[in-house]
Order: sequence, then structure tokens, then C-alpha cells
Amino acid sequence: MNVKHIVTLMLMAGALGACKKQLNVFPTTSEVDGNIISDTKSASTALNGVYYQFASGGADYNGIPSTNWYRVNEEIPSQLSGMLSYTNGGGGLDEHTYNAKTSGIDAKWTYAYALVNAANGFLKNLAPVTAITVADKSRMTAEAKFLRAYGNAELLLYYGQFYDVTSPYGIILRNEFVAPENIYLPRTSVAAAYDSIFSDLNSAIAGLPSVGSNVAYATSWAAKLLEARVLINRGSANDLAQVISLTKDIIANGPYTLESNVQDVFWTRGLTSREVILGVQPFPKQNIRWMSYVYYDDYSPNDFMKSLFQGDPRAAWQIDSVANPYGPEVALTKFYPGSTAAIAAAAISENSYAMRLTEAYLLEAEAITASGGSLADAKALLKTVEGHAGVSDFSAIDAAATADALRLLIIEEEMKSFVGEAGQDWLAVRRLPFATLQGLLPSLTDKGLLILPIPDAEMTANSKMKQNPNY
Repeated sequence: MNVKHIVTLMLMAGALGACKKQLNVFPTTSEVDGNIISDTKSASTALNGVYYQFASGGADYNGIPSTNWYRVNEEIPSQLSGMLSYTNGGGGLDEHTYNAKTSGIDAKWTYAYALVNAANGFLKNLAPVTAITVADKSRMTAEAKFLRAYGNAELLLYYGQFYDVTSPYGIILRNEFVAPENIYLPRTSVAAAYDSIFSDLNSAIAGLPSVGSNVAYATSWAAKLLEARVLINRGSANDLAQVISLTKDIIANGPYTLESNVQDVFWTRGLTSREVILGVQPFPKQNIRWMSYVYYDDYSPNDFMKSLFQGDPRAAWQIDSVANPYGPEVALTKFYPGSTAAIAAAAISENSYAMRLTEAYLLEAEAITASGGSLADAKALLKTVEGHAGVSDFSAIDAAATADALRLLIIEEEMKSFVGEAGQDWLAVRRLPFATLQGLLPSLTDKGLLILPIPDAEMTANSKMKQNPNY
């Protein structure tokens, strides 16, 4: 822990007490296993335990219950995409100098497998229960499969050779709750990993409701968007056609609309925005996310991000100097609507956004250009997104005469739209031709760096595990 954190925690210790109110969910994945499900109520509580893992539920430095989604799903990918830098230096992620022992390299691995294991434990214990209606059981099963697919997709897209379906470097596929006899398993192929993810997503799409009781719960639309997100990374011609079909369906038939000004999502409406497809609901008294982005300014917009936002109206409210306890520092203010001179925690700053409708527009536009479709159609989708972000100068879009030129603009927009959200900035920039990608991020000296190394702890404990090439 660095010095400025220690000083801050000493100052806050007397002012902040422990929060006794907690979500009615199980705080560990182990508690989704055992004889805990007997009826609809207990099943709902156990399922909340899986969502708790999805949100990376835990506590802040003072023991206050908090969602820690931002740590693994926002800060890590936006460092990898080159948009954010660790302000204390030497993190290794934004410099792309990581190896199996680099601090934080295991965060996504641990998060995703804990989510998969929680979903497996829930499914195992739900299956034999008969005191639940068929409809409720079907819906809950679909939710758990969506969450398992989410975890496995994260593992494949970060640690597996996702770009090569013939590769043996997939992931450990866990479809059963972890027991001593099945802790250490070998990797499956990339093709087998994709098959498992899409099998779960197809079940989720069929079994999930179109409207959830809360934006923090999965719907069929969220499952369709996740399927499109995975398909575009696999990237075959048939995959791209499916992306276009799925995103058209979401845009035309889903119960979501773009905000007139995207700033309102983050500064005014939060998870009540009709643009949000899936959000992460914070605990009532948490302020850890605000502390990371504003108070501590741990992960700050760097020169690359500033250059990408040059001339973009969003720069005025997403990149700003804040007067925190360490002096004026440039911070990511995308989620902070308060004063930059007298900073104070804001409840809306704690919301996290796993999926927004904007992604459907941009994935459709990207899939159109990548598949040789109508540039005019793709341009219209891109202009729609940028128009809702306050952009009025579309001359660069109009001047893009080739699919490659337009696709670069679309991916740059994906990076700007989703910095600090759910990793779409890192996933998107990797889809560029590698030479083009290196032009944006010269520190990516080898294609092998597009995927992370298997963490050293796993390599040490699991004799069946093969490390990714290049590490």
C-alpha cells in the first residue's frame, strides 16, 4: 500500500464506522453449495449469492460492504487498452510488460473462476428441488447459465487464444462445483470453450425474461448482447452475420433507448437510465469507487486517452483536474458529477455499467464494416452514437472511404465510449489488424501480449496447466 493511501486511511479511520447493513446474499461462493435451497425464497437468496460474485462483492479498506467490480472489470482492461495509467507507476499493465508474476495479473482469473464456481454450485443444488414452480426454476437456471457464460467468456477473452478456434490454448472448463477431486484440470481447446459459452447463452436467451425486476438482473437482451460481444471476438463470417442480427434485434425490439446526452447516464440517471441493459448495484454506503477514481486518483487518463479525446466534447466532463488531498491531479471524472474544487463522495459515482445499448450500435457498425457490408449503414450507426455524445462534426466519418478506415473510427469510438466500464475498450482495440494496433499502442511488441499469462499461482499448483506461448 502506498504512502498516500496510508495517510488517507489514518485520517478516515475516526470518521467512518463499520456498516452493519448488508445485502441479503451469501458473501462467498462456498455458501452456494450444500443443502441450502428448499423453496423459491431460499433459491432466490442463493442466486443473489451468484450475483454478489458477479458484482465482486466484498468490503472497502474500512470493512464497509462494497462492490469491487471496478477493480477487475474497469481498471484492469482500461489499463490494458492504454487509456488509463496507474498513477504510482510501475503497474506493468498499461506498459504491456506483464508476466505470470505481475501484480494484478491474477485478478480477472480469480474473479471469473469464482463466478463460474458460484453458478455451478447454484445449479447443482437447484436441480433436485421440487418445491419451486417450473417457470421460476427455468428462469433461475437461465440466470445462472448467463452468469457462468459471462465468467467463462472473460476467461477465454483474457487468458485464451480467443482469435484461433484451432488452438489448444483455451481455458479450464468447469461445469461442476469444485471438489477436491476436480480442482486441477487441463485446459480445453478454444473451440470447446466457445461451444460451452454459446450453449449456456442459448439456454439463457430462451429462459430469461425480456424485462427483469431490477437492472442488476440478467434478461434475454443482456444474454443476446453478451453473445454478440463474444461472437465478434471470434470473428468468422457467420459470427459477424449473427452479430448484426442480434444487435439489430436489441436496437429495434429491446425496451432500451439511448439517452439524448450520454452524460446523463453517468451524472444524472445512473442505473435508472433506459440505456442501461445490465448494471451493478452498489451497497447503500459504499464510496470506494469514487475514492479510487477521484479521491486517490489511482488510475488516471494518460496522454494516449487525452489524444483520443482531442476535440471531443466528452473530454470536458470525463477528463478533469480535481483538487484531492494530494494537490491538483488529472482524474477520470466520467462517473463524478460533483465539484472538482471541493470533492465529495456522490452516490451515483458508485454505479457500474456492465452493458449499455450503445454497445449494440457500435458492434453492429463494426460487424458491418468487417463483413464487407454497407459503409453508409455503419456510418449512420456511428453518427447516432456520437451525436448522443454531443459530437456535431462528422467530417472524419464522412471522409472514411474504405471499410478499414471506418472500422478504425468505430473501434476508437468503442474505446472512448467504454473507458472505465466493462472492458469493451480493450476487447475492441485488439480486433484491429496488429500493425494498426501497434500504431496506437507501440508497447504491444508481440501478438502474444494480447492475452494475459496464466497466473503463477495456478501454474505452480496445477501440473496439468500449460502456460500461454510467449510467457
